[in-house]
Amino acid sequence: MAGIGFDLRRLCLEDQGVLGRCRAYATAGLVAAGPWLITMVSLWLVRVLGPRQTPATGDAFLALVGVVFATSLVTVGGVQMAATRWLADTLHVRRYGALVPAFARLFTWTAAVQAVSGVLGCRALGLEPALWAPVVAVYTAVSLSWLAMVWLSLVRQHGRVLFVFTAGAVGFAGTLVALGPTADLRALLWAYALTNAAMVAGMVVVVLRSTEPADATVLRAAAGPGLWRLRTLWCIGTVYALSTWIDKLVFWSLDGVRILGAIPHHPLYDSCFYLGYATVVPALAVNLVHLETAFYTEYRAFYAAVTGHAAMDEIRRRAAGLRRCLDLAAGSLLRVQGAVTFVCCWFAPEIVEWAGLSPFAARTLRFLCLGALCHVLLLIVVLVLLYFDRQRAALRTVLLYLCGNAVLAAWSVAAGPLTYGLGYAGASLCALVWALLELRFTLRRLEYLTFAMR
Repeated sequence: MAGIGFDLRRLCLEDQGVLGRCRAYATAGLVAAGPWLITMVSLWLVRVLGPRQTPATGDAFLALVGVVFATSLVTVGGVQMAATRWLADTLHVRRYGALVPAFARLFTWTAAVQAVSGVLGCRALGLEPALWAPVVAVYTAVSLSWLAMVWLSLVRQHGRVLFVFTAGAVGFAGTLVALGPTADLRALLWAYALTNAAMVAGMVVVVLRSTEPADATVLRAAAGPGLWRLRTLWCIGTVYALSTWIDKLVFWSLDGVRILGAIPHHPLYDSCFYLGYATVVPALAVNLVHLETAFYTEYRAFYAAVTGHAAMDEIRRRAAGLRRCLDLAAGSLLRVQGAVTFVCCWFAPEIVEWAGLSPFAARTLRFLCLGALCHVLLLIVVLVLLYFDRQRAALRTVLLYLCGNAVLAAWSVAAGPLTYGLGYAGASLCALVWALLELRFTLRRLEYLTFAMR
């Protein structure tokens, strides 16, 4: 549970005015999708402020960042999911002194592994040696940001979190202006790498200043978090991350272009996907501020009744309250995100024109906005399943999503440009329906599963 969500919810409920609420929701969006959102903002800034005399340089930068971002998410997704569960277990037993040592050890190992694998990836892609250092730096920094976000959810320093990400975006924009329109690819990559490294450093400082210092009695236990014992969660995180990017990989392989020799890129689909996924940030913010906090309150009340040996009638009453909470939260989330998605679909022609894309991209953007809506709902349902420790149900769901997204993406490429994005929307919808069926089964038999599961 992201503890920062409770503080942000309090800010929204109290009389903070419009500015206070906007600040709370902006922070929630950055906490929920910080690295992703900053990457999309950075790509847009390169389009607007980047090299105009040599557009191929901007295209190469966008392609490289897309590949780096996808690879970092897939390789770190499993670790992130397992680390989140380990963190929750550690907080449950109040071993607060283990948090910083585990963070430092996992951070160090991840940095080393990603740096080595980044060099191997650059060599496999055939990049010129002058680009290896900035590409590896970007890859390592983005990978570390995923892990930092897990520990960042512990703290309630929402003002500092907002400052770190805002400063990163402003700093990158300022660097692009300073470099000017004649900047080469290497300069753009170094600017982006240093910006991400600075944001990671800022996140680390926030975590260290807001977390209890290491306790000598738990240093040995914390030195090895034992994440591999959570291998089912590891698989869920990896498969989910891969399923998020598998349609892009299919488009890159079957209908993409190659930049710098081996870097895959699909200008139309990639640009529309980034824009489409940016539209679901409000859903992530609402989930963090309202849905997850309200659900977590009922969730704790239910399991407190179970572990407190309450009467069966009391346990059933708590379970009914939990179900009602999910129904109300789902309705609220659909109203907010449904309205945002509808507006974005309605104004899709204006959005693609503002983004510098061809008018034809409006159709693809509409499909991807609808797919992103189903995708974010799928993510939230999977997280709710994991709250109830339904790991196999979550794994079945993400495997279905992975296969469906790959198959329908291949069909979309074969069917032609008029169907670009329809495969992603269809796969997300099918996986969402399956996830809802899994969740319905869980909620209808919640009392039985609670006592029968080992």
